[in-house]
Amino acid sequence: MQPMKIPSALLFPLLFLCMACSTSKQTAKTATQKTDCTTQGALSTKLSPKFSATYYAEQGIKYFQTMQSDIPAKVQPNYSAHVIRWEWPPWMLLTGFGKKTMIATDVMLKLNPTKYNLLDCRGFTTQPFCRCHVVFNYSETPCPIYEEFTFNDQGEITFIEAWSDYESLLPMTSGTDSLWDEQEYWGMKEVNRLSTKVPGLGNATGRIDIYSNCMNEAAEKDKDITELQKRAKDANRFWMEELIKRSKEISQGCEPPQGDVYPYY
Repeated sequence: MQPMKIPSALLFPLLFLCMACSTSKQTAKTATQKTDCTTQGALSTKLSPKFSATYYAEQGIKYFQTMQSDIPAKVQPNYSAHVIRWEWPPWMLLTGFGKKTMIATDVMLKLNPTKYNLLDCRGFTTQPFCRCHVVFNYSETPCPIYEEFTFNDQGEITFIEAWSDYESLLPMTSGTDSLWDEQEYWGMKEVNRLSTKVPGLGNATGRIDIYSNCMNEAAEKDKDITELQKRAKDANRFWMEELIKRSKEISQGCEPPQGDVYPYY
């Protein structure tokens, strides 16, 4: 999740920095190599933890600390070279692609006074191995977010997925009783998440190939994979288009949707 209340004077330098540092624009290939979808194109759920629950939780905490104004810029989580960040509406979907881009935006976002009213990250034995409920504090404006982190066998973060932490915007529900229990709150039951549908996150390095036959086949069957594949081919352009198209919605993104209350549990 990225703070969006950035002073206007910093907006264009930030965009320039993202463009300059990004490796996210992918060059079209003339031919696609055949990929074994059971190995190189495997799903993240095929992987089992190689590190402790404490390690995964600490990586989530480090990720949020990268945006905390009083934490040194040298504090960084263990990103994969091809890490992806996907933030569901009201946020801007593909908001990060590649380690260099992630670090550059993390450092820039420290300029927007940020701390946390809540930072609760926990490790799990099934993907996503880290899940966090946080409340950003942007200059005393609270913003509740639920975020999940997928890892490869090297302990690197390969996929970050975020939602506003309001009941109507979350990928999980409280079930038929409308009451949240611990498992539902931490996404341990049925959850509509993107990370577990992306081909390649389940190979040993968690590295996807957006041009692979596995990705093409998945995109034909799932509209969210279609969106991810499309945006990953030119991430900066789509990022800026979303920023312009939905600037009003984004500026109000920390406000609870009509009818929602917080906390909901």
